[in-house]
Amino acid sequence: MSYEVMRVTAKGQLTIPVSIRKKLNIREGDYLQVYLEDNEIRMKKIEPVRPLSAEDPIWRLVGMGESGEKDISVNHDSYLAEGEIKRWKE
Repeated sequence: MSYEVMRVTAKGQLTIPVSIRKKLNIREGDYLQVYLEDNEIRMKKIEPVRPLSAEDPIWRLVGMGESGEKDISVNHDSYLAEGEIKRWKE
């Protein structure tokens, strides 16, 4: 296993070596998760979540649940609220 050495500045900052940034495709503005594991500081690149495209096959499943409602994705919160109101009244 190869490793790189970094120096910490007075403000606690460090520079990730170019070779590692290139290997993980880390660019300006990217986010890293930093956590402590035992006696080690670990970093992990956070991959951004991309919205599903209109062509994604998951959209064919919308409305196929047992409720039979076809507009669940649009009116989800309303249906939840109606269900809670019914439950409270019982």
